[in-house]
Amino acid sequence: MSNTSGLEMDKLIAKYPLLKEVEYPADLRKLPLKALPRFCDELRNYLIDTLSEVGGHFASNLGVIELTVALHYVLDTPNDKLIWDVGHQIYPHKILTGRRARLRSVRRKGGLSGFPKRSESEYDLYNTGHAGTSISQLLGEAVARDIQGLQHHCACVIGDASIASGMAFEALNHGGHIKTNCLVILNDNDHSISPNVGALNQYLNSLIMSPLYNKSRRLWYHFLMWLPVLGPIMQHFSHRVERSIKDLLTPGGFFSDLGFRYFGPVNGADVLDLVRALNKVLKVKGPVLLHAYTQKGKGYEPAEKNPITYHSVSKFNREDGRFEKKIANGEVSYSQIVGETLLELAQKNEKLVAITPAMIEGSGLRPLYDAMPERVHDVGIAEQHSMAYAGALAAGGVVPYLCIYSTFLNRALDQLVEDVALMKFPVRMVVDRAGCVGPDGETHQGLYDVGMLLAMPHTAVYAPATGGELKAMLEYMEHYAEGPIAVRFPKASCHRSSLVERPDLNDHRPLLFGDGTDMAIVAIGVLRDMALKAQAELAVEGVHVRVINVTWIRPLDFEALAEMLAGVNNFIIVEDSYILSSAAAWILGQLPGAVKARHCQTIAFPQEAIDHGGRSEIMADYGLSVDGIKSAVLQNCQVERKIYDSLAKPSEA
Repeated sequence: MSNTSGLEMDKLIAKYPLLKEVEYPADLRKLPLKALPRFCDELRNYLIDTLSEVGGHFASNLGVIELTVALHYVLDTPNDKLIWDVGHQIYPHKILTGRRARLRSVRRKGGLSGFPKRSESEYDLYNTGHAGTSISQLLGEAVARDIQGLQHHCACVIGDASIASGMAFEALNHGGHIKTNCLVILNDNDHSISPNVGALNQYLNSLIMSPLYNKSRRLWYHFLMWLPVLGPIMQHFSHRVERSIKDLLTPGGFFSDLGFRYFGPVNGADVLDLVRALNKVLKVKGPVLLHAYTQKGKGYEPAEKNPITYHSVSKFNREDGRFEKKIANGEVSYSQIVGETLLELAQKNEKLVAITPAMIEGSGLRPLYDAMPERVHDVGIAEQHSMAYAGALAAGGVVPYLCIYSTFLNRALDQLVEDVALMKFPVRMVVDRAGCVGPDGETHQGLYDVGMLLAMPHTAVYAPATGGELKAMLEYMEHYAEGPIAVRFPKASCHRSSLVERPDLNDHRPLLFGDGTDMAIVAIGVLRDMALKAQAELAVEGVHVRVINVTWIRPLDFEALAEMLAGVNNFIIVEDSYILSSAAAWILGQLPGAVKARHCQTIAFPQEAIDHGGRSEIMADYGLSVDGIKSAVLQNCQVERKIYDSLAKPSEA
C-alpha cells in the first residue's frame, strides 16, 4: 500500500477545495448545480495526479467523470440502486463514496480493488469484472423492488462494447418483456453504435424527454384504449407513426424494438446536460435506455490520443505521459511471444487465423493485426461465440488460434464441451493470464482453466515452463489435428535468449532435474524455475531433492513420472491453480498403483476468493515461492525423519 502520510494527503486534497468537501454522494448533492462543472474538473485532475503515481485503469475512468457525478447528484444513492458493468470506470465512483483517501492503494495488496466490491462499500452492489452482467442485475434489483412494494430507482451503466455481448442482449430482451421501471445508461465512448445526427436530433430528444410530451403521450394512449372499435386500430397506428419518425431521426430504433424507451444521444462530457436528462428520464415509466457519448481519456491529451495504451497504466510522468519501463531490456512478455510467433506462422500458412474476444492488445496480437488485419478476427466481448466460431472454422479446414484470457475462458465452457471437444475439432486455445493475475484480483484470477480443460474429452493441455517452450508449442499446434489443444501461461516475461529452446513436444515425459533422494518436487509449468531455486538453496542446507517438471499435463507419460519418483520416499506438487481443480488432482488419480513414493503435500491455491495485489506477493501468501517450497520440503523431511526414527527404535517391551 502507499506510504503517503495523512499530512501529505491533506496537502494533496487542499488543491481541490470543492472535492475536499465531498466524502459521500449526500455531500455532492449539497453543491449548487452550477458548481458541478468545476467539481468535475477537480475530480478529473485529482484522478490524473493520483494514478500517475500509482497506476491503474485510467482512460475509461477519465471518460465517465461527468456521468458519475451526474448520477450521484440525481440519484439518491445508496437507497437508489446504481450498478456498474465490468468496473474499469469505477474510480470516480469510489472517490465519491467514501474512498477518496484510499485511492492510492488501488489494486495493491490490502488496498482498494480495481473493480466494484461489495465488501468495500454499500455503494458497490456487485463484485464485477466480466462484461455484460449489469442489465441482468438491474432487472433483478428492479423486480425485487416491485415484489416488496418499494419505490426506489434502479439504474445501470454499460459500455458500448459490453452491450454487444450475448448476456446483455438476453437481458434487454427480457427487460422489454417484463416492462419494470429501470434505467440503462449506455456509456458510448467509441461512437460505435451510431453517429450524432445534429440539431434536429437534439431538438427531438429535448421534446420527447419533456414532462409535457410524456404526460400528453400517456393521456393520448389512455384515451385511445377506451375508444370502441377504432381505439385499438388508432393506438396501433399511433405507435407505428411515433416509432417511424423516431427511427428516422434518432439511432434508437433497435432498443425501441426490444421494448426500451430510447433517449439520446446526450453529451456525456456536459455534466449539466446529463443532470437535466437524468431528471427527465427517471420520470418515464417502464424500461428506459439513455444513450450518452463520452470520450475515453478525456481531459488528459496523451490518453485522448491513445486510449488503448492508457486503458490500464503503470506509473507515468504527468507532464508528458511517459511510462516507467515495465519490462527490462532483453525481456519479452509471453503475450508478445504469442503475437510474434503467430505472425511468423501466418506468413507461411494462409489458412491460419487468430480469434480474440476484444483482446487484440492484451493477447499480443497487434503485430499480426497491423501486418495482416484479415487474419485477426476480433469478435467483440462474445466468448461463447468465439469458441463455437473457432470450432466451425476448424471444421471448415481453417487453422484457428483462439487467444483468450483464462478468466474469460470460463464463459465459453458450454461451447467448449458441446461445439468443440465432443466433435474433436482442433481449436488451438492460447490461454493467457493463467494462474495468479495479481492486481486485477478475484474476478480475473486464472485458476479454473486446468480443471475445466482436464474435464473436457479429447483435449490436450500444455503448460510451458519457459518462453521458448511457449513458442515451440504454438508452432506444434499448427499441425495438431487430434482434437482441441490448449497452452496456458501467466502474465509474465522471460529473456529473449530463452526463445531458442526447442523441446521435443512429441515426447510426453516430464523433465528430471537432479537425483536427490530426500524428496521430489513435482513442478507444473512455469513453477519449474521456482522449484529449481529452492532445490539449490536446500542443497546448501544439506537437503537434496530432485525436481520433476511437468509441462504436458495431458497427455502425460505416467510411467516415466513413476520412474522418476522411484528414487524418493515422498514428493510434493507445486502449481498455480486451485488445489481441487488442478493438475495435481489429475496426476495423483492417474499414477500407477505401484508408485511407492508418498504424496505428502500440494502447494496451490485453496478454494477461496484470491484477492488482488502483486503477483509474487499473493503467490507467496499461499506458499508459492522459493521460501514456501523450501519450508514445505524441510517440514515434510522432518516428519519423515520422525517416522523413520520411531520405526527404527527398538520396542521397550
